[in-house]
Amino acid sequence: MLKSKEHYDLMTQFETEFKGKRLDREDKTLWSIGQVYQNGEVNELFKAYRRGYSLGRVIERDETA
Repeated sequence: MLKSKEHYDLMTQFETEFKGKRLDREDKTLWSIGQVYQNGEVNELFKAYRRGYSLGRVIERDETA
């Protein structure tokens, strides 16, 4: 999912919902190790946000199968 359109769309939605936080992004080479945002607290928020999104996708797929 990293660097996909879906991932960028998720980041855009996250940044819309968390305006006012420090949303400076790390270099893309660090994304694969879980460092997407420079601010540690924001990065942890994003990882939780991404896990929630992924769980929602799994539940949706289970319900439609």
